[in-house]
Amino acid sequence: MIKVNNISYRIKNNDIISNISLNIKQGQMVSIIGPNGAGKSTLANIITGIIKPDNGNVTIYDKNILKINKKEKAKLISYVPQQVNYSVADFTVEDFVAAGRYPYLDYFGTITKEHLDKIHYYMNLTNIYHLKERHISTLSGGERQKVNIAAALAQEAEFILLDEISSFLDPKAKYEINNLLVKLNHKNKYSIILITHDLNYALAVNSSFICIKNGKLFSCAESNEMVENNIFSSLFDMEFIYLKENQRTVIVPK
Repeated sequence: MIKVNNISYRIKNNDIISNISLNIKQGQMVSIIGPNGAGKSTLANIITGIIKPDNGNVTIYDKNILKINKKEKAKLISYVPQQVNYSVADFTVEDFVAAGRYPYLDYFGTITKEHLDKIHYYMNLTNIYHLKERHISTLSGGERQKVNIAAALAQEAEFILLDEISSFLDPKAKYEINNLLVKLNHKNKYSIILITHDLNYALAVNSSFICIKNGKLFSCAESNEMVENNIFSSLFDMEFIYLKENQRTVIVPK
């Protein structure tokens, strides 16, 4: 379990995160949502130990995320940020996914047959094995996101945090990523945390919701509660219409 314990974070005199406490359980699919500037990405950076909060702490299975080494932390949580830095232009897909095995490699970074089998397993799971010899720079946005997810899975962490994974994707790519995340959570029991501004995307994966507004915890609710209690309208200070078709709910501005 991830426990966020009364964290606060300030930049100069501005409160970015204020006294947030929450729990994320193993096996959950959780979407962290809120208006622009609410503090979602800052919260993600605190949960993953990239940013140190001014007050409070984050623990994963009772281990303080700031007091463990990089390899141990990598076994607890993997993180796909909004912008992934593909610093080596000639990385192949297979090489990039292999980098996810970092926590388990020896001093020399040796990729054993066992590692390679796992790399190929996660490439097959995300349906990118056929791309294994392609260079990252030649891939579409949707293909790159699948590669990012495969690398995160290869890390075999307890939790996976994805920041705005659906941004800039066309409808087909978004649909494929949506189906992949649902399969990973429901069938393969992965614990997935989404940072997103796409409300319909979060509803489509049937996640639980953590709502952040003005740097504070606004609400924690399930999908049906978000709709039935019209929490979206209160969170974003605007009216929405909820449309239902084929057991799916779609939200649109009123």
